[in-house]
Amino acid sequence: MARYTQHFLIEILPATLQAAVLAALEECNLSITYSTGDYVMAQENSGQVAYSKLVTVEVLIHQSEIKGEQVKLTCVTKNEELPLQVDNHCHRMAESVSQAFARAQSWKFLEAIPG
Repeated sequence: MARYTQHFLIEILPATLQAAVLAALEECNLSITYSTGDYVMAQENSGQVAYSKLVTVEVLIHQSEIKGEQVKLTCVTKNEELPLQVDNHCHRMAESVSQAFARAQSWKFLEAIPG
């Protein structure tokens, strides 16, 4: 099972955070399947890759660590694919999500820490 964890530090008004996270994930052609105040799950749509390569992205919003407008996010990108190559589908999707978070207009991107 391929699994990539990334941590992000962003600056945003907490009231607009949820919508901004959803928009960034949807930009990566992911469908939101579950969303609460501190957790979002999105899945890749079927039809583009084999079923075992379909990616699920989970974003944990660290509500207890919000300091003013600084928010820490943990993003886990995973699928059932065995990561036999460094450049696999799950890794490419993790990079796509990371880039979407970095260029999002709705927040100020402060830092990315690979997991």
